[in-house]
Amino acid sequence: MLSPETDSPNVVRPKLYLRIQRQKCSGANGGAGDTMKIGLYSITYRGVWYRGQAVDIFNLVRLAKQQGWEGLELDAERPHAAPMDFSADDRKRLRDLAGEVGLELCAVSPNCDLSSPVPVQREAMIAYVRESIKLAHDLGSPICKIFAAWRGITLHDGLATYDDTYSYNQYGFWKGDRRGFVVESMRELCKVADDYGIVLAMQNHGPDVVNRYQDVLSLIQEVGSPLFKACMDINIEPEADSPEHAREMASVSGALQVHSHMNGEFVRSPDGTVELAAGGYFDDHFWGRQVAYPAYVDALVSGGYGGYMNWEFCHPGLENGKPVGIEYVHTQTQMAFEYLSALRTAAEQKAQLTAAN
Repeated sequence: MLSPETDSPNVVRPKLYLRIQRQKCSGANGGAGDTMKIGLYSITYRGVWYRGQAVDIFNLVRLAKQQGWEGLELDAERPHAAPMDFSADDRKRLRDLAGEVGLELCAVSPNCDLSSPVPVQREAMIAYVRESIKLAHDLGSPICKIFAAWRGITLHDGLATYDDTYSYNQYGFWKGDRRGFVVESMRELCKVADDYGIVLAMQNHGPDVVNRYQDVLSLIQEVGSPLFKACMDINIEPEADSPEHAREMASVSGALQVHSHMNGEFVRSPDGTVELAAGGYFDDHFWGRQVAYPAYVDALVSGGYGGYMNWEFCHPGLENGKPVGIEYVHTQTQMAFEYLSALRTAAEQKAQLTAAN
């Protein structure tokens, strides 16, 4: 039988091996002994949110391990993990390095828009996701995290902004529903995912087609593939600061959720503990928004969620009105690791106490 060490990019894995890969995700809720894992999303160090160079993806594997993360999610854009830049040798080298340091490459994440009414644009995105699925296969990553309709960012002097794409509707000329394009695209991509043993996890990211977790669940139901799952993020829900909503989303999503993200900024209190200072969409309410992470992590852990919650620094970093450097991101990432670790520990202790009683 072929193994992930010997598969070439053009060889489809045997059905037995495909089932093993899928079980990593399909068992994300409720598996015996499973616990939520915490990871780093490489977009944090892509060099667009701070003034400075990107961290090379091979060096980032080592850095993520040094920082304490249990997994690394690869952003499928340059300069990190654009599939067109990764040769067969590159794929083997990255997979081998991750195995050597003991860090799971937990997802490959193309930033895609499957909703374009312009056929050639939509087909280009389908091709991009197909290649990302193949990259995930070659790296041993069980998940491709995807978007329904990612608007993207623009770069000015090397720094990213959401202002251009989120203040302008690029499809304003189209008066029809774009949801159908996403359904058609997902049905095609799920067949490719089936061939390569990869699960597609759609994020509940707006503002188009998908705006909340129910929209993702509705698409999953309509597409009807067991390879189509959810990446649910409480921080980008309209009710991001509601503990009740956080628990509802975890409960209703159940085993359909196989992945999650979190973002924000943190401060260290006088007693050394880490506190959330900002979170959610990078809008007028970012600073001070108290995303219901404690309730969400508690609900995931108590529900037996065994997938990843991955930290991402994904907004323009500013300090005193000026772009921050990479050291600022290092500090935020360290505090994010402490914050998530503490939430998970508290949730696990609560779950153990509940079980004992």
